[in-house]
Order: sequence, then structure tokens, then C-alpha cells
Amino acid sequence: GRTGTLHACEQDGVAPDLMTIAKGLGGGYQPIGAVLLSRRIFDAFAEGSGFFQHGHTYICHPMACAAALAVQEVIARDDLLANVRAMGAHLSQRLGERFGNHAHIGDIRGRGLFMGVELVEDRSTK
Repeated sequence: GRTGTLHACEQDGVAPDLMTIAKGLGGGYQPIGAVLLSRRIFDAFAEGSGFFQHGHTYICHPMACAAALAVQEVIARDDLLANVRAMGAHLSQRLGERFGNHAHIGDIRGRGLFMGVELVEDRSTK
């Protein structure tokens, strides 16, 4: 959610067949990971053996799953993604105003609240 959508690929119109997610899923409250599959990939497993051999360090932990569900509920209930987009626009504007012409800043880029500031020795020769 730090980019303003649950997954950054949503902003590019990309729908991956398989995506791994982890840290943001549990919001830092519990370690958890997951694999998201497209319907096409899911159906291939379901129509085959039905078994998907994979593993995560934090697999099948009930408390972690409860924490992840609670995090997802809060994100939706409190409209946190809209807040990330609004605050991200503000952050981008303020970083640009403050550092946009700095001699040692090559670029300011990012999405939402996931921002990066490129530090360079000389902006003109970066």
C-alpha cells in the first residue's frame, strides 16, 4: 500500500500470473508471506494434482493470518490507500520544492509514500 495501491503493478495495468507478497501483508505486526495466483494458474493446479509445492518461512500460522486479515480490514475501513496517494502527492511536491534544484540531488522519484532521492556528486554530470 505504500505506493498508493495494494500492489504497485496495479498502477501499470500489469496482472502477473504469480506474485509473492510478505512484509506489507502483516503490517509489521506478524511475519507472514503469501503467493497470489492468476485464475489460469490456479485452475492448472486445481485440475491437475491440486497440490502446489511451495513454502514460506512463516507458513500456516493462525495468529499471523489473523493479523494480516486485520491489517487488510483497517486498510479498507480507513481508506488508507487514498491517504497514501494524498500524502504522497504532498511529499513529492515538498521534496521537489526543497531539493529539486540542489547541486547534489540527481533525481526525486517514486509513487505514493515510496519515494527515493538520488544523491550525486554533481547534478550536472550525473
